[in-house]
Amino acid sequence: MNSYSGNALYGKKWAACGDSFTAGVTGTLIKEGRFKGQNIAYPYLIAERNNMELVSFFLGGRCIAYPADGTFHNSLTDPQADCYYRNIPEDVDYITIYLGINDSHHEHGKGGDGEDPTGIIPLGTIDDQTTATYYGAYNEVLSWLLVNRPFAHIGIMVSNGCDRPAYRTAQIEVATKFGVPYIDMNGDRFTPVMIRSMNPDISDEVKQAVKLKQAVDYPINTHPNDRAHEFESWFIEDFLRRI
Repeated sequence: MNSYSGNALYGKKWAACGDSFTAGVTGTLIKEGRFKGQNIAYPYLIAERNNMELVSFFLGGRCIAYPADGTFHNSLTDPQADCYYRNIPEDVDYITIYLGINDSHHEHGKGGDGEDPTGIIPLGTIDDQTTATYYGAYNEVLSWLLVNRPFAHIGIMVSNGCDRPAYRTAQIEVATKFGVPYIDMNGDRFTPVMIRSMNPDISDEVKQAVKLKQAVDYPINTHPNDRAHEFESWFIEDFLRRI
């Protein structure tokens, strides 16, 4: 009871949707606790601290959009995939979406993180009604979740590491359109800047300094390292408490 007192997250069920920036890539494993043997990554760290039930909708290379030609299946909007967004449990308390890096790679068919970029995914427009574009997939997922998971606390984590700033802007636009809270992982007045920021207001010198301290192996592997996951876990946890 002492652990539960005053902790809105304690014992709650959290569906975390994401890619390798959520799953972790270093191979450093958690040594004890409920998530022993899992990668050191922010969702496991947060869930362990708060005794949360974590539903994994995250995997390296994952996209939110599903290419029109059906050639790529690691997508939140692929009806045949285990990670299909409609498979998010009905009794979920929290849902976060942190996707965009790989969608941006699919836009031009070049996997900047070594992931599979098969199948073209255009950025699209804010009014798209198709899961084959980035905007359209967000429209589909959020409109469905707001109706079918009406009491879930939903939040968007605006992806850092996309190929161009338009993907950051798109996520902020759809969050505003649907009235869904967001946290900008590219850094803003509320959030520390994280690796591979696409925020044009942050200086190149700062972005470079962040890459050097947060990268797994700069410049070869610019995924967030273990210390970056630990660092961001605290303000992501605070974001969960506020949504």
